[in-house]
Amino acid sequence: MLTIFAIAGIPLVAFTITTILVPPLIRLARQEGWVAHPGPRHVHREPTPVVGGLAIIAGLVGALVMSIGVETLDPVLRRSPFEHLRIGLLLLGIALVALISFLDDLYDLPALPRLGVHIVAALIAVGPYAWDHTLYSDALGHPTEARGIILTAFNFPFVNQIHLHNLSPWLAIAATVFWIVGIQNMVNWIDGLDGLAAGVTCIAGMALAIHTLTLDPPQLTVSLLPLALSGACAAFLLYNTHPARIFMGDVGAMTIGYTLGICAIIGGAKLATALLVMGVPLVDMAWLILSRTLHGRSAAQAGRDHLHHRLLDLGLSQRQVVGCYYGLSITFGAIGLFDFFTPLFKLIALLVLAGSIFTVLLLLQPDRKRS
Repeated sequence: MLTIFAIAGIPLVAFTITTILVPPLIRLARQEGWVAHPGPRHVHREPTPVVGGLAIIAGLVGALVMSIGVETLDPVLRRSPFEHLRIGLLLLGIALVALISFLDDLYDLPALPRLGVHIVAALIAVGPYAWDHTLYSDALGHPTEARGIILTAFNFPFVNQIHLHNLSPWLAIAATVFWIVGIQNMVNWIDGLDGLAAGVTCIAGMALAIHTLTLDPPQLTVSLLPLALSGACAAFLLYNTHPARIFMGDVGAMTIGYTLGICAIIGGAKLATALLVMGVPLVDMAWLILSRTLHGRSAAQAGRDHLHHRLLDLGLSQRQVVGCYYGLSITFGAIGLFDFFTPLFKLIALLVLAGSIFTVLLLLQPDRKRS
């Protein structure tokens, strides 16, 4: 009973802290002038507070601290030393990402230095594995535990498992950094409509949590991180659903993206589930990088060529576009979770999703003057 209470209580703690902190943060942001003003690339019509991610971070960190305290009450929820190390690395990385992103919200920092900090934060998550490439035995005696947050292996149809650590520890490190930084920027890029980034992240966190809880044996302690993330994002939606009273800003989008990327790695890579539930924004990001590069533009340059902007220009409302993203995330997340869907079926589903989005993006070419 205590275990169930803790698993349900951690997201509730994150939800409560975030809910309580957003209103005073709105007042503080207006007082200090931390607002996003309307512009050609924006869809909002009034100056809106832009650092709401600080409340999300407080809820997430508060819930993680609470989860550490719960360990003393229930032995089932006691983390291993490897997990404690990962929580510490995660908190250090969150602090760095939140700091640079908060400064970016206030002063609009150049893209390249920010990217450098994001890479450093990802390397912080890698931790001691950067020099200690040993895989240690887990509770079942299998050599799966690393001293850090590292993508050591992932499953793939026809090949069963690609073991990056066995191929090269440096390949595993590079893949980890690429994944974390990519998910960070993916979440930031979809933070263009009210409730979009927070909602998709909440759904993805719940899907990853369910994945960990339905494994045999269930990864109870691992599930607490995505549950805390989902709880904080769900609370933020109370104020961020259209019409939004506050935006999360880069401090929110980059930080929850960093955390979400790590959620998909810890406790065994859950990349298939993560790729399916976040398939729409990931394909949109890949298309934007390709399209902008081919047109001689920087991939980091902001514009109105995102999929959600194109759907708005097609005549859909913000709520309709966000609802489409939610529906697709839930549908494909469910495909990733249910075991009766074979790995081949999941791969085909992802390819169909990617092909469909590419087709839509090709048909809905943006007005270059507006992007």
